[in-house]
Amino acid sequence: MLPLIPLLASIAPVAATAAGPAACAKITTQLGSSKVVSSELSLSYIESIEYWSTLQDAYKPSCVVYPKSAQDVSIVLQAVRAADSRFAIKAGGHNPNTFYSSVDKGVLLDMSSMTEKSYDPDTTLATYGPGGVFGDIYEYFADYNRTVVGARLAGVGTGLALGGGMSYLSPQYGLACDSFRELEIVLPSGEIVIASNKSNPDLYFASRGGGGNAYGVVTKYTVQSRPSGEFWAGNLIYTFPQKDNVIEAIGNFIQYNTDPKAAIIGTYEKLGTPDLNLNLDEAIIMFLVYDGPDPGDAFSNFTSITPLLDTTGIKTYLEVVNMPIPMSTEISRGANIFRVGVHRPGDGSYENALDIWRDWAETNKGRYTLLSLDFQPVPKSLTDASNAQGGNAMQMPDGPWFWLNYLITTPPGMSEADFNAVQASYRDMVKSSGNAEGLPLFINDANYDQNPLQTFSAFAKLQEIKKRYDPDNFFADKTGGWSFE
Repeated sequence: MLPLIPLLASIAPVAATAAGPAACAKITTQLGSSKVVSSELSLSYIESIEYWSTLQDAYKPSCVVYPKSAQDVSIVLQAVRAADSRFAIKAGGHNPNTFYSSVDKGVLLDMSSMTEKSYDPDTTLATYGPGGVFGDIYEYFADYNRTVVGARLAGVGTGLALGGGMSYLSPQYGLACDSFRELEIVLPSGEIVIASNKSNPDLYFASRGGGGNAYGVVTKYTVQSRPSGEFWAGNLIYTFPQKDNVIEAIGNFIQYNTDPKAAIIGTYEKLGTPDLNLNLDEAIIMFLVYDGPDPGDAFSNFTSITPLLDTTGIKTYLEVVNMPIPMSTEISRGANIFRVGVHRPGDGSYENALDIWRDWAETNKGRYTLLSLDFQPVPKSLTDASNAQGGNAMQMPDGPWFWLNYLITTPPGMSEADFNAVQASYRDMVKSSGNAEGLPLFINDANYDQNPLQTFSAFAKLQEIKKRYDPDNFFADKTGGWSFE
Protein backbone atom coordinates (compact mmCIF):
# COMPACT_ATOMS: atom_id res chain seq x y z
CA MET A 1 0.00 0.00 0.00
CA LEU A 2 1.21 3.51 -0.77
CA PRO A 3 2.18 5.55 2.29
CA LEU A 4 -0.24 8.19 3.49
CA ILE A 5 0.43 11.55 5.10
CA PRO A 6 -0.82 11.14 8.68
CA LEU A 7 -1.07 14.82 9.52
CA LEU A 8 -3.42 15.56 6.63
CA ALA A 9 -5.24 12.26 6.79
CA SER A 10 -6.24 13.08 10.36
CA ILE A 11 -8.38 15.92 9.01
CA ALA A 12 -11.17 13.47 8.24
CA PRO A 13 -13.17 13.13 11.49
CA VAL A 14 -14.81 9.95 12.68
CA ALA A 15 -18.19 11.68 12.30
CA ALA A 16 -17.64 11.71 8.53
CA THR A 17 -18.29 7.96 8.53
CA ALA A 18 -21.99 8.71 8.99
CA ALA A 19 -22.10 12.17 7.40
CA GLY A 20 -20.79 11.02 4.01
CA PRO A 21 -23.40 8.30 3.40
CA ALA A 22 -26.14 10.63 4.65
CA ALA A 23 -25.12 13.30 2.13
CA CYS A 24 -24.88 10.68 -0.63
CA ALA A 25 -28.37 9.37 0.12
CA LYS A 26 -29.81 12.88 -0.03
CA ILE A 27 -28.02 13.67 -3.29
CA THR A 28 -29.18 10.40 -4.88
CA THR A 29 -32.77 11.24 -3.98
CA GLN A 30 -32.49 14.67 -5.59
CA LEU A 31 -30.29 13.97 -8.64
CA GLY A 32 -31.06 10.33 -9.32
CA SER A 33 -28.87 7.26 -9.26
CA SER A 34 -27.46 7.94 -12.75
CA LYS A 35 -25.40 10.82 -11.37
CA VAL A 36 -24.28 9.18 -8.10
CA VAL A 37 -22.05 6.11 -7.67
CA SER A 38 -21.35 4.57 -4.26
CA SER A 39 -19.98 1.14 -5.15
CA GLU A 40 -16.19 0.91 -4.92
CA LEU A 41 -16.39 -1.90 -7.50
CA SER A 42 -17.92 0.39 -10.13
CA LEU A 43 -15.61 1.16 -13.06
CA SER A 44 -16.59 4.84 -12.98
CA TYR A 45 -15.87 4.99 -9.23
CA ILE A 46 -12.46 3.39 -9.76
CA GLU A 47 -11.61 5.84 -12.55
CA SER A 48 -12.71 8.80 -10.43
CA ILE A 49 -10.30 7.98 -7.61
CA GLU A 50 -7.28 7.72 -9.88
CA TYR A 51 -5.00 10.75 -9.56
CA TRP A 52 -1.77 11.95 -11.14
CA SER A 53 -0.22 11.64 -7.68
CA THR A 54 -1.06 8.05 -6.81
CA LEU A 55 -0.81 8.93 -3.12
CA GLN A 56 -4.35 10.26 -3.46
CA ASP A 57 -5.69 6.97 -4.85
CA ALA A 58 -5.84 5.55 -1.32
CA TYR A 59 -8.76 7.77 -0.27
CA LYS A 60 -12.26 6.35 -0.70
CA PRO A 61 -15.22 8.75 -0.92
CA SER A 62 -18.63 7.62 0.32
CA CYS A 63 -19.89 8.35 -3.17
CA VAL A 64 -18.86 10.04 -6.39
CA VAL A 65 -21.27 12.56 -7.90
CA TYR A 66 -21.16 13.51 -11.59
CA PRO A 67 -22.95 16.87 -11.88
CA LYS A 68 -23.97 18.08 -15.32
CA SER A 69 -24.94 21.67 -14.49
CA ALA A 70 -24.45 24.45 -12.00
CA GLN A 71 -27.86 23.55 -10.58
CA ASP A 72 -26.62 20.01 -9.89
CA VAL A 73 -23.56 21.40 -8.09
CA SER A 74 -25.80 23.66 -6.01
CA ILE A 75 -27.93 20.68 -4.92
CA VAL A 76 -24.79 18.73 -3.97
CA LEU A 77 -23.31 21.54 -1.88
CA GLN A 78 -26.57 22.08 -0.02
CA ALA A 79 -26.86 18.36 0.72
CA VAL A 80 -23.24 18.19 1.87
CA ARG A 81 -23.80 21.19 4.15
CA ALA A 82 -26.99 19.72 5.62
CA ALA A 83 -25.25 16.43 6.41
CA ASP A 84 -22.10 18.16 7.72
CA SER A 85 -20.05 15.97 5.39
CA ARG A 86 -16.62 16.49 3.93
CA PHE A 87 -16.28 16.84 0.16
CA ALA A 88 -13.83 17.51 -2.65
CA ILE A 89 -13.96 18.88 -6.19
CA LYS A 90 -12.06 17.03 -8.90
CA ALA A 91 -11.44 18.33 -12.40
CA GLY A 92 -8.28 16.72 -13.84
CA GLY A 93 -6.95 15.51 -10.48
CA HIS A 94 -3.44 16.84 -11.09
CA ASN A 95 -2.93 18.59 -7.73
CA PRO A 96 -0.81 16.29 -5.52
CA ASN A 97 -1.82 17.88 -2.21
CA THR A 98 -3.91 15.64 0.02
CA PHE A 99 -7.65 16.43 0.02
CA TYR A 100 -7.31 19.26 -2.50
CA SER A 101 -9.21 17.13 -5.02
CA SER A 102 -9.64 13.92 -3.02
CA VAL A 103 -11.78 13.01 -0.02
CA ASP A 104 -12.05 10.12 2.41
CA LYS A 105 -15.53 9.10 3.63
CA GLY A 106 -17.22 12.11 2.05
CA VAL A 107 -18.62 13.31 -1.29
CA LEU A 108 -16.41 13.60 -4.36
CA LEU A 109 -17.71 15.95 -7.07
CA ASP A 110 -16.22 14.61 -10.28
CA MET A 111 -16.68 17.39 -12.85
CA SER A 112 -15.87 15.19 -15.85
CA SER A 113 -19.43 15.36 -17.24
CA MET A 114 -19.31 19.17 -17.51
CA THR A 115 -17.41 19.56 -20.78
CA GLU A 116 -19.62 21.88 -22.85
CA LYS A 117 -17.64 24.29 -25.05
CA SER A 118 -18.52 27.15 -27.41
CA TYR A 119 -16.90 29.84 -29.52
CA ASP A 120 -18.30 33.23 -30.56
CA PRO A 121 -16.54 34.46 -33.74
CA ASP A 122 -17.95 37.98 -33.29
CA THR A 123 -16.37 38.54 -29.87
CA THR A 124 -13.67 35.82 -30.13
CA LEU A 125 -14.70 34.74 -26.63
CA ALA A 126 -14.55 31.05 -25.79
CA THR A 127 -16.35 29.07 -23.10
CA TYR A 128 -15.54 25.72 -21.55
CA GLY A 129 -16.74 23.70 -18.60
CA PRO A 130 -14.62 22.52 -15.66
CA GLY A 131 -14.56 18.88 -16.80
CA GLY A 132 -12.10 17.22 -19.13
CA VAL A 133 -8.51 18.21 -19.82
CA PHE A 134 -6.93 21.03 -21.78
CA GLY A 135 -5.97 18.75 -24.67
CA ASP A 136 -9.66 18.21 -25.43
CA ILE A 137 -10.32 21.95 -25.11
CA TYR A 138 -7.47 22.83 -27.49
CA GLU A 139 -8.73 20.26 -29.99
CA TYR A 140 -12.21 21.81 -30.00
CA PHE A 141 -11.02 25.39 -30.60
CA ALA A 142 -8.48 24.31 -33.23
CA ASP A 143 -11.41 23.94 -35.62
CA TYR A 144 -11.76 27.74 -35.41
CA ASN A 145 -7.98 28.34 -35.68
CA ARG A 146 -8.13 29.55 -32.09
CA THR A 147 -6.89 28.33 -28.74
CA VAL A 148 -7.03 29.35 -25.09
CA VAL A 149 -4.31 30.00 -22.56
CA GLY A 150 -4.07 26.84 -20.47
CA ALA A 151 -1.84 23.92 -19.52
CA ARG A 152 1.40 23.05 -21.29
CA LEU A 153 0.54 19.34 -21.12
CA ALA A 154 -2.60 18.03 -22.81
CA GLY A 155 -3.55 15.77 -19.89
CA VAL A 156 -3.84 18.49 -17.23
CA GLY A 157 -7.32 19.61 -16.12
CA THR A 158 -8.96 23.02 -16.00
CA GLY A 159 -8.29 23.57 -12.30
CA LEU A 160 -4.82 24.68 -13.34
CA ALA A 161 -6.26 27.98 -14.60
CA LEU A 162 -7.71 28.83 -11.17
CA GLY A 163 -4.21 28.58 -9.70
CA GLY A 164 -2.78 30.90 -12.33
CA GLY A 165 -1.86 28.56 -15.14
CA MET A 166 1.43 28.90 -17.00
CA SER A 167 1.19 28.40 -20.77
CA TYR A 168 3.56 28.48 -23.72
CA LEU A 169 1.47 31.50 -24.76
CA SER A 170 1.91 33.26 -21.40
CA PRO A 171 4.81 35.52 -22.46
CA GLN A 172 2.35 37.07 -24.95
CA TYR A 173 -0.96 36.89 -23.11
CA GLY A 174 -0.30 36.41 -19.39
CA LEU A 175 -1.32 33.46 -17.26
CA ALA A 176 -4.42 31.39 -17.98
CA CYS A 177 -6.38 33.25 -15.29
CA ASP A 178 -5.56 36.59 -16.95
CA SER A 179 -7.70 35.56 -19.94
CA PHE A 180 -10.81 35.03 -17.78
CA ARG A 181 -13.65 37.35 -18.74
CA GLU A 182 -16.54 35.80 -16.82
CA LEU A 183 -16.97 32.88 -14.43
CA GLU A 184 -20.10 31.02 -13.38
CA ILE A 185 -19.62 30.07 -9.74
CA VAL A 186 -21.71 28.11 -7.23
CA LEU A 187 -21.12 29.70 -3.84
CA PRO A 188 -20.82 27.73 -0.59
CA SER A 189 -24.43 28.72 0.13
CA GLY A 190 -25.55 27.00 -3.10
CA GLU A 191 -26.31 30.32 -4.82
CA ILE A 192 -25.26 30.48 -8.48
CA VAL A 193 -23.61 33.77 -9.45
CA ILE A 194 -21.61 35.36 -12.25
CA ALA A 195 -18.20 36.83 -11.46
CA SER A 196 -16.78 39.42 -13.84
CA ASN A 197 -15.49 43.00 -13.87
CA LYS A 198 -19.10 44.17 -13.57
CA SER A 199 -20.70 41.45 -11.43
CA ASN A 200 -19.14 40.42 -8.11
CA PRO A 201 -15.81 41.98 -9.10
CA ASP A 202 -14.19 41.02 -5.78
CA LEU A 203 -15.01 37.35 -6.37
CA TYR A 204 -13.73 37.70 -9.92
CA PHE A 205 -10.45 39.14 -8.66
CA ALA A 206 -9.94 36.36 -6.10
CA SER A 207 -10.79 33.60 -8.58
CA ARG A 208 -7.97 34.68 -10.90
CA GLY A 209 -5.16 32.77 -9.22
CA GLY A 210 -6.19 33.38 -5.62
CA GLY A 211 -6.79 29.91 -4.25
CA GLY A 212 -8.72 27.80 -6.74
CA ASN A 213 -12.21 26.74 -5.68
CA ALA A 214 -11.76 28.37 -2.28
CA TYR A 215 -14.67 30.78 -2.79
CA GLY A 216 -17.08 28.51 -4.65
CA VAL A 217 -17.17 25.93 -7.43
CA VAL A 218 -16.49 27.28 -10.92
CA THR A 219 -18.91 25.62 -13.34
CA LYS A 220 -18.23 27.63 -16.52
CA TYR A 221 -15.31 29.65 -17.88
CA THR A 222 -15.65 32.45 -20.42
CA VAL A 223 -12.21 33.44 -21.64
CA GLN A 224 -10.52 35.49 -24.33
CA SER A 225 -9.41 33.08 -27.04
CA ARG A 226 -6.17 33.55 -28.98
CA PRO A 227 -5.11 32.88 -32.59
CA SER A 228 -3.49 29.53 -33.22
CA GLY A 229 -1.38 28.76 -36.28
CA GLU A 230 1.97 27.09 -36.86
CA PHE A 231 4.51 26.74 -34.07
CA TRP A 232 8.22 26.02 -34.24
CA ALA A 233 8.71 23.74 -31.25
CA GLY A 234 10.32 20.62 -29.88
CA ASN A 235 12.63 19.14 -27.29
CA LEU A 236 16.40 19.26 -27.02
CA ILE A 237 17.82 16.60 -24.71
CA TYR A 238 21.28 17.13 -23.27
CA THR A 239 23.43 14.79 -21.20
CA PHE A 240 26.32 15.27 -18.80
CA PRO A 241 28.96 16.92 -21.06
CA GLN A 242 26.66 19.84 -21.97
CA LYS A 243 24.77 20.37 -18.72
CA ASP A 244 26.67 23.37 -17.35
CA ASN A 245 26.48 25.18 -20.69
CA VAL A 246 22.74 24.50 -20.89
CA ILE A 247 22.16 25.75 -17.34
CA GLU A 248 24.01 28.96 -18.25
CA ALA A 249 21.88 29.29 -21.40
CA ILE A 250 18.69 28.95 -19.33
CA GLY A 251 19.86 31.73 -17.02
CA ASN A 252 20.65 34.00 -19.95
CA PHE A 253 17.28 33.33 -21.56
CA ILE A 254 15.46 34.20 -18.33
CA GLN A 255 17.40 37.42 -17.91
CA TYR A 256 17.73 38.70 -21.46
CA ASN A 257 15.05 37.28 -23.79
CA THR A 258 12.61 39.98 -24.94
CA ASP A 259 10.71 38.11 -27.66
CA PRO A 260 7.21 37.40 -26.25
CA LYS A 261 6.61 34.67 -28.83
CA ALA A 262 9.46 32.58 -27.42
CA ALA A 263 8.80 30.30 -24.43
CA ILE A 264 10.82 27.61 -22.69
CA ILE A 265 10.74 25.13 -19.87
CA GLY A 266 14.10 23.84 -18.73
CA THR A 267 13.86 20.54 -16.87
CA TYR A 268 16.83 19.03 -15.06
CA GLU A 269 16.08 15.34 -14.41
CA LYS A 270 17.82 13.07 -11.89
CA LEU A 271 17.16 9.35 -11.52
CA GLY A 272 17.43 7.60 -8.17
CA THR A 273 19.75 4.94 -9.56
CA PRO A 274 23.52 5.11 -8.92
CA ASP A 275 25.40 7.00 -11.63
CA LEU A 276 28.43 4.64 -11.49
CA ASN A 277 30.61 7.71 -12.14
CA LEU A 278 29.27 7.78 -15.69
CA ASN A 279 26.62 10.47 -15.16
CA LEU A 280 24.00 8.24 -16.75
CA ASP A 281 21.50 9.25 -14.07
CA GLU A 282 20.80 12.78 -15.30
CA ALA A 283 19.70 14.78 -18.31
CA ILE A 284 18.37 18.22 -19.17
CA ILE A 285 15.27 18.33 -21.36
CA MET A 286 14.52 21.69 -22.96
CA PHE A 287 11.01 22.49 -24.17
CA LEU A 288 11.31 25.21 -26.82
CA VAL A 289 8.16 26.79 -28.27
CA TYR A 290 7.87 29.69 -30.69
CA ASP A 291 4.50 31.08 -31.81
CA GLY A 292 5.28 31.13 -35.51
CA PRO A 293 7.21 29.09 -38.06
CA ASP A 294 10.58 30.85 -37.65
CA PRO A 295 12.11 31.56 -34.22
CA GLY A 296 15.06 33.45 -35.69
CA ASP A 297 17.79 33.48 -33.09
CA ALA A 298 15.44 33.40 -30.06
CA PHE A 299 16.78 30.01 -29.02
CA SER A 300 20.32 30.24 -30.42
CA ASN A 301 21.86 29.80 -26.96
CA PHE A 302 20.31 26.32 -26.88
CA THR A 303 20.54 25.26 -30.53
CA SER A 304 24.26 26.12 -30.60
CA ILE A 305 24.88 23.41 -27.99
CA THR A 306 24.87 19.96 -29.58
CA PRO A 307 22.09 17.87 -28.02
CA LEU A 308 21.75 14.12 -27.76
CA LEU A 309 18.29 14.40 -29.35
CA ASP A 310 16.57 17.20 -31.27
CA THR A 311 12.83 16.99 -32.11
CA THR A 312 12.31 20.62 -33.11
CA GLY A 313 10.26 21.51 -36.17
CA ILE A 314 6.92 22.89 -37.30
CA LYS A 315 4.02 21.71 -35.13
CA THR A 316 0.38 22.41 -34.42
CA TYR A 317 -0.54 23.54 -30.92
CA LEU A 318 -1.98 20.09 -30.18
CA GLU A 319 1.40 18.59 -31.05
CA VAL A 320 3.13 21.18 -28.88
CA VAL A 321 1.17 20.24 -25.75
CA ASN A 322 1.87 16.56 -26.36
CA MET A 323 5.64 17.01 -26.08
CA PRO A 324 7.79 15.11 -25.46
CA ILE A 325 5.37 12.27 -26.18
CA PRO A 326 1.56 11.93 -26.11
CA MET A 327 0.02 10.85 -22.81
CA SER A 328 2.93 12.37 -20.84
CA THR A 329 0.68 13.25 -17.92
CA GLU A 330 -0.82 9.78 -17.71
CA ILE A 331 2.55 8.03 -18.07
CA SER A 332 4.08 10.11 -15.27
CA ARG A 333 1.53 8.98 -12.67
CA GLY A 334 3.31 8.03 -9.45
CA ALA A 335 3.93 9.00 -5.85
CA ASN A 336 4.51 12.60 -6.91
CA ILE A 337 4.91 15.66 -4.69
CA PHE A 338 5.49 19.27 -5.80
CA ARG A 339 7.30 22.16 -4.17
CA VAL A 340 8.11 25.59 -5.56
CA GLY A 341 10.65 28.37 -5.25
CA VAL A 342 10.87 31.85 -6.76
CA HIS A 343 14.03 33.74 -7.71
CA ARG A 344 15.37 36.70 -9.62
CA PRO A 345 18.05 36.18 -12.26
CA GLY A 346 21.50 37.58 -11.71
CA ASP A 347 21.45 37.61 -7.90
CA GLY A 348 23.23 34.28 -7.33
CA SER A 349 20.17 32.48 -6.00
CA TYR A 350 19.84 30.60 -9.28
CA GLU A 351 23.20 28.90 -8.92
CA ASN A 352 22.81 28.42 -5.17
CA ALA A 353 19.46 26.65 -5.50
CA LEU A 354 20.82 24.40 -8.23
CA ASP A 355 23.87 23.42 -6.16
CA ILE A 356 21.74 22.62 -3.10
CA TRP A 357 19.39 20.48 -5.21
CA ARG A 358 22.26 18.61 -6.87
CA ASP A 359 23.89 17.86 -3.50
CA TRP A 360 20.61 16.54 -2.10
CA ALA A 361 20.07 14.36 -5.17
CA GLU A 362 23.49 12.75 -4.82
CA THR A 363 23.29 12.10 -1.09
CA ASN A 364 19.76 10.66 -1.19
CA LYS A 365 20.13 8.02 -3.90
CA GLY A 366 17.64 5.19 -3.44
CA ARG A 367 15.12 7.41 -1.64
CA TYR A 368 13.51 8.62 -4.86
CA THR A 369 12.90 7.27 -8.35
CA LEU A 370 12.87 10.69 -10.05
CA LEU A 371 13.72 14.28 -9.24
CA SER A 372 12.93 17.11 -11.60
CA LEU A 373 13.92 20.75 -11.27
CA ASP A 374 11.96 22.89 -13.73
CA PHE A 375 12.94 26.45 -14.65
CA GLN A 376 9.87 28.53 -15.55
CA PRO A 377 10.63 32.09 -16.71
CA VAL A 378 8.30 34.99 -15.92
CA PRO A 379 9.39 37.65 -18.43
CA LYS A 380 8.33 41.28 -18.32
CA SER A 381 6.14 40.71 -21.37
CA LEU A 382 4.11 38.24 -19.29
CA THR A 383 3.65 40.58 -16.33
CA ASP A 384 2.84 43.44 -18.70
CA ALA A 385 0.18 41.30 -20.40
CA SER A 386 -1.28 40.37 -17.00
CA ASN A 387 -1.43 43.97 -15.84
CA ALA A 388 -2.96 45.11 -19.14
CA GLN A 389 -5.89 42.75 -18.45
CA GLY A 390 -6.44 44.04 -14.91
CA GLY A 391 -3.92 41.90 -13.10
CA ASN A 392 -4.58 38.72 -11.15
CA ALA A 393 -4.68 37.84 -7.47
CA MET A 394 -0.89 37.53 -7.41
CA GLN A 395 -0.54 41.18 -8.52
CA MET A 396 2.62 40.07 -10.28
CA PRO A 397 5.65 42.38 -9.96
CA ASP A 398 7.44 43.23 -13.19
CA GLY A 399 9.57 40.47 -14.70
CA PRO A 400 12.00 39.04 -15.36
CA TRP A 401 12.03 36.48 -12.58
CA PHE A 402 11.35 32.76 -12.49
CA TRP A 403 9.69 29.95 -10.62
CA LEU A 404 11.52 26.72 -9.79
CA ASN A 405 9.29 23.65 -9.68
CA TYR A 406 10.67 20.82 -7.55
CA LEU A 407 9.16 17.39 -8.27
CA ILE A 408 9.99 14.28 -6.26
CA THR A 409 8.65 10.82 -7.10
CA THR A 410 9.22 8.22 -4.40
CA PRO A 411 9.40 4.43 -4.88
CA PRO A 412 6.24 2.32 -4.55
CA GLY A 413 5.95 0.28 -1.38
CA MET A 414 7.92 2.74 0.73
CA SER A 415 7.14 2.52 4.45
CA GLU A 416 5.26 5.40 6.02
CA ALA A 417 8.22 6.28 8.23
CA ASP A 418 10.67 6.33 5.31
CA PHE A 419 8.24 8.31 3.16
CA ASN A 420 7.72 10.96 5.82
CA ALA A 421 11.47 11.17 6.46
CA VAL A 422 12.40 11.73 2.82
CA GLN A 423 9.61 14.29 2.36
CA ALA A 424 10.77 16.21 5.44
CA SER A 425 14.33 16.19 4.16
CA TYR A 426 13.23 17.34 0.71
CA ARG A 427 11.09 20.09 2.26
CA ASP A 428 14.08 21.34 4.27
CA MET A 429 16.30 21.28 1.19
CA VAL A 430 13.89 23.43 -0.81
CA LYS A 431 13.42 25.81 2.12
CA SER A 432 17.19 26.22 2.54
CA SER A 433 17.39 27.57 -1.02
CA GLY A 434 15.37 30.61 0.05
CA ASN A 435 13.07 32.76 -2.08
CA ALA A 436 13.33 36.25 -3.51
CA GLU A 437 11.56 38.88 -1.43
CA GLY A 438 8.48 40.50 -2.91
CA LEU A 439 7.69 37.72 -5.39
CA PRO A 440 4.74 35.31 -5.14
CA LEU A 441 5.02 31.54 -4.96
CA PHE A 442 3.21 29.72 -7.76
CA ILE A 443 0.09 27.95 -6.46
CA ASN A 444 0.11 25.40 -9.29
CA ASP A 445 3.43 24.00 -8.05
CA ALA A 446 3.22 24.69 -4.31
CA ASN A 447 3.07 22.21 -1.47
CA TYR A 448 0.34 22.77 1.11
CA ASP A 449 2.84 23.67 3.86
CA GLN A 450 4.38 26.48 1.78
CA ASN A 451 1.26 28.66 2.28
CA PRO A 452 1.64 30.44 -1.09
CA LEU A 453 -1.24 32.87 -0.56
CA GLN A 454 0.74 34.53 2.22
CA THR A 455 3.36 35.56 -0.37
CA PHE A 456 0.77 37.57 -2.36
CA SER A 457 0.73 41.34 -1.82
CA ALA A 458 -3.09 41.08 -1.96
CA PHE A 459 -3.29 38.44 0.80
CA ALA A 460 -5.24 40.65 3.22
CA LYS A 461 -7.74 41.43 0.46
CA LEU A 462 -8.12 37.73 -0.34
CA GLN A 463 -8.80 36.99 3.33
CA GLU A 464 -11.63 39.53 3.32
CA ILE A 465 -13.12 38.08 0.13
CA LYS A 466 -12.90 34.56 1.55
CA LYS A 467 -14.84 35.63 4.64
CA ARG A 468 -17.44 37.40 2.49
CA TYR A 469 -18.24 34.37 0.33
CA ASP A 470 -17.58 31.61 2.88
CA PRO A 471 -18.67 33.36 6.10
CA ASP A 472 -19.17 30.21 8.18
CA ASN A 473 -15.98 28.54 6.90
CA PHE A 474 -17.95 25.76 5.18
CA PHE A 475 -15.37 25.31 2.41
CA ALA A 476 -12.49 26.01 4.78
CA ASP A 477 -13.60 23.27 7.19
CA LYS A 478 -15.09 20.65 4.87
CA THR A 479 -12.69 20.43 1.94
CA GLY A 480 -8.98 20.82 1.38
CA GLY A 481 -7.38 23.94 0.03
CA TRP A 482 -4.93 26.74 0.65
CA SER A 483 -4.69 28.34 4.06
CA PHE A 484 -6.13 31.83 4.56
CA GLU A 485 -4.88 32.02 8.13
